[in-house]
Amino acid sequence: MVGNICIHKEHDTPPLLGYFNNGNRLDGTMPLQKLTKGGRPSKGDRHTFNVKPDIHRAEKLRAILAALDTNAVDYLTPIVAKHIDSVDLSELQIHQEALPIAKAS
Repeated sequence: MVGNICIHKEHDTPPLLGYFNNGNRLDGTMPLQKLTKGGRPSKGDRHTFNVKPDIHRAEKLRAILAALDTNAVDYLTPIVAKHIDSVDLSELQIHQEALPIAKAS
């Protein structure tokens, strides 16, 4: 018992968190498991990239996001996707000259 809260596998979920099911836990040390499927549906596999704009641009981006009542991911993802789709990889070939290494005989 911690304070007036009983810590047992069957009774450690506070009454306000009734949407957790303790029956799926093997022991009292396992984290509680949320069973609801809230939130928006998955958009599929994604990869995270971190960017570090300068302070002026970061402040401007925050102002844009606030004015549009959106978040950076929802705002920037389609912009970056459009740019990536516009790039022709065949035009970006990296030309590297071979080093003049004599063949060993």
